[in-house]
Amino acid sequence: MTTALITGFDPFAGADHNPSWDVAEELAARAADGHLIAQAEHTGLTVDVHRLPVVHGAALEALDAAIAAVAPDVVLCLGLADGTDAVRLERVGLNLRDARIPDNAGAQPVDEPIVDGGAPALFSTLRLKAAHARITAAQIPVQLSLSAGSFVCNEVLYGLLHRLHGGSAEQQDDDEASAPVRGGFVHVPSLREADCPVSLQQAVEAVDLLLAASLDDRPDVEHPGGALH
Repeated sequence: MTTALITGFDPFAGADHNPSWDVAEELAARAADGHLIAQAEHTGLTVDVHRLPVVHGAALEALDAAIAAVAPDVVLCLGLADGTDAVRLERVGLNLRDARIPDNAGAQPVDEPIVDGGAPALFSTLRLKAAHARITAAQIPVQLSLSAGSFVCNEVLYGLLHRLHGGSAEQQDDDEASAPVRGGFVHVPSLREADCPVSLQQAVEAVDLLLAASLDDRPDVEHPGGALH
């Protein structure tokens, strides 16, 4: 058996829903019916979904509890990037809290580390470039992103990688090829907006393809995917 942990977030900033949770719930429904691409490629895959609070600190506590309960082989955390027009595969988490708006508990940290003494940045261990190629071939708008922001989404990405890989760049380099658990983060657009170029079904398929790619034991593919600015 192989287990994937998928997380989404509560609504925040006055919204009544969060598209990241819409995607997580739809993935769980498809998995329950055995209809995921990842299940066709990886026999015995089950999916467990958990919703995280949009609260600094508490989000990581909830993620820790979910990981302890599920003991996953891969962790995909999902969040909302309002105003964007593609599924964003996040490559790096920064050891930084700098909140432009308060979280759902009213906290608004400024220029604080997520982990005292932690590495400045940690990189996703998902097979992002392999997934990017597959998602592009499926004609779903997708981007490789170098910034997950500095709000709770970034905190979850950095905190996840710190927990999975010991929190140092050197440790991550040593573990990347053989780490028993791969993890990373995906941002989705405001999927319920009428003019959003990505539908809920497309976002679900994109995450499904990322899951399928990341359960492959091979290293990520090598092709240019950087940015000029």
